[in-house]
Amino acid sequence: MTTCREESFRWIHRYAIGGAAFAALPIPMSTSAGLAALETHMFAVIGGIYGDPPSGATAVAATGVIGVGGQVLKFAVMQAALLVPGFGTAIRMGVAGATIEGMGRAIVNYYERKYPNRVFTKT
Repeated sequence: MTTCREESFRWIHRYAIGGAAFAALPIPMSTSAGLAALETHMFAVIGGIYGDPPSGATAVAATGVIGVGGQVLKFAVMQAALLVPGFGTAIRMGVAGATIEGMGRAIVNYYERKYPNRVFTKT
């Protein structure tokens, strides 16, 4: 028997790896926008796992919070990492992966408060 929390963490790890791989691409200005889209999609997937996908208004609000809260810091670190020869890509990958992992855990905590220990059922 798998809980929604366990299933969500499986997906969070996948998104973190994908985000880190995306951050490795040398696309200076579009990396943050691409990661924000990935994080917003992760929010919808986790909501679906809990059987409570975000509504349109909630998704828009989450996108705004993700965009403002995480993106400014992430953008600054990503751009600064481009200046570090040899290690810039590794720094960008680490920041992207850690940010997505942390954001995913926060989303799971939100749903766990709403639906504690819910059992995952494939739909």
